[in-house]
Amino acid sequence: MNLIENFELLLAQRQILMSSFQCAPKNVEDNTRSLLVTLNMIQQQAHEEHNSEAFLCANSVVEIVTAFENDVYFSTENQLVVLQLLLQIHLKQRTHDQAKVFELLLNNNQIDLTKYIPSLALVACQFGVEGLQFSMVGKTPEQINQYILFCIYRGKRLKSIAGIASLNLTPLNALYAEMLLEEISEPLALYSRFVENEYCHSPLFEIFVTSLDEQVLTQIFNLMSRDENLNDRVIQLMGFSGFGKFVPFLAKAMQHPAKTLIAFDALRTLLGPGLDSSIPYQRQFEENTQRRAEFLQFYSAKLLNRWQLYAPDTPGVRLLNGVEVSLETVDKILLKSSPVHQRVAKLHQLRLTGEVRTSSMTIKLAS
Repeated sequence: MNLIENFELLLAQRQILMSSFQCAPKNVEDNTRSLLVTLNMIQQQAHEEHNSEAFLCANSVVEIVTAFENDVYFSTENQLVVLQLLLQIHLKQRTHDQAKVFELLLNNNQIDLTKYIPSLALVACQFGVEGLQFSMVGKTPEQINQYILFCIYRGKRLKSIAGIASLNLTPLNALYAEMLLEEISEPLALYSRFVENEYCHSPLFEIFVTSLDEQVLTQIFNLMSRDENLNDRVIQLMGFSGFGKFVPFLAKAMQHPAKTLIAFDALRTLLGPGLDSSIPYQRQFEENTQRRAEFLQFYSAKLLNRWQLYAPDTPGVRLLNGVEVSLETVDKILLKSSPVHQRVAKLHQLRLTGEVRTSSMTIKLAS
């Protein structure tokens, strides 16, 4: 196996790790270190002709941006991993050059930025990018959406959208701009606009949903449940919300074969190891998918009974990975929990602080 083949194997392993509840931060850190070492070796010994080599051997701002723009070999997820590795290797202490890379990417008309929402904005936050120059004039709707999302993650807010309303925004641009306001008004009306734009499966909708209180969110979930196409999304977002009141609904949903696995994911997101007292850990992660689903359906009744007995008494408490969500617990989850929980923790961090803060673990890549 040559270096590039080994690098591709590490990337494939990473994609599995990033979607696993059983993955510990150390697993991701070890994978990142191996990727960095392998990429360094590829750059030092590059001599083989390979479709991926131009991207893997880029080492300056212009080369990195050009290679990213022209790459057709790697998947979207892997392109973003390679981008971060290159920034760590060549521009780690050069914050101005890091900002320049993201500035050029966001202003590049040759890149389909739709593919990179929300990841590119999160990567920029991971590197603490400041002072990014961007003009909305003459930009594609996708570029505008990506930049607004970056502003949301970085904690930049508008008092009103009057200043950008004259730019002839698309309905979807206007929806992004509404989410950039300091306060979200009339959430039910805003939900209708998400529906009109067919954007309820977007990362922006996840930001919207996790920002709402229990009462309003319940109303929105009731509206969503009327649309069969949104039923699975409702289950997923119940897990993101953190509200324990949705646990009984999720336990019942887990009894239905078509909903078993997505309901389990939502419950594991909410309860974390707290789920182990109702469902044996080995049954939760049985390798045979069919048997796993059967076990989960069997134990769902036990979970429902236990939750009714031991549910938190405090209304409005939000849970993530089995602990009450707070600034302190979010920070711990970002350092010590699975990538699945870390993804949701970033949404709650945004809700609590108004921004997605950079990780203190420099070896870890944005996810």
